[in-house]
Amino acid sequence: MSRKVVIKWRDARFFSGIYGTDEIVNLKMCVFESLGYLISKNETTTALAIEYDNESGYRGVVLIPTGSIISIRRLSRGSFM
Repeated sequence: MSRKVVIKWRDARFFSGIYGTDEIVNLKMCVFESLGYLISKNETTTALAIEYDNESGYRGVVLIPTGSIISIRRLSRGSFM
């Protein structure tokens, strides 16, 4: 089974409306924390699954752009968030 992790990462964000330059420079990207099983990681894509079953299957797969990752923290056995 893959290791359990918490991945902190930035995602794109869309702001509708009309903004001036001063307002735009103060807009921020969203920061997410995703918890799950780290399946794979390469230079472009990090794959995380939310669930793992007793037949070695995964579901709820999230693909995160590797360049958007702020941190990956491994969860130890018995840890609780």
